[in-house]
Amino acid sequence: MTSEELANEVMSAVMAVQSRIVGVGQEQYSLGSQQKFELMSLAEIIQYAREEIEDGIAYHVMLRYKLGLLDKAVAQAFAGYNANRSQVEVRVPTPPLPDAMVFNQTVNDFFGGQR
Repeated sequence: MTSEELANEVMSAVMAVQSRIVGVGQEQYSLGSQQKFELMSLAEIIQYAREEIEDGIAYHVMLRYKLGLLDKAVAQAFAGYNANRSQVEVRVPTPPLPDAMVFNQTVNDFFGGQR
C-alpha cells in the first residue's frame, strides 16, 4: 500500500464518521443549533466518556474473538498450501560466481576498457 492509498483509506474512514454524525448522530444528539454534549456538565461528559470506553473495550473483545475465528478458518482453508507448493517448485541451481579476473575482464569488455 502506498502512502497515497493509506491516506485515501483514512479519508474514507473520516467520511464514514461524518456520515454517522449527520445520520444517526443527528437523531440522537442534535438539539437544533447545539449538540447534547455542549449542554452536559463535566461530570456527565466524564460518565459518558467512561461508558464509551467500556463499549469500545467490549467491541474490541468481540472483534478479537471474530479475528481468531477468521484466523482459524484461513489456516484451515490453506492447510498444506506451502507443503504442496514446495513440491511443485522447480529448484534451479545457482551457477558458481566467476573468479575476480574473469569478472573484471568482462566489465572492462562491456565498458570498452573505460570505467
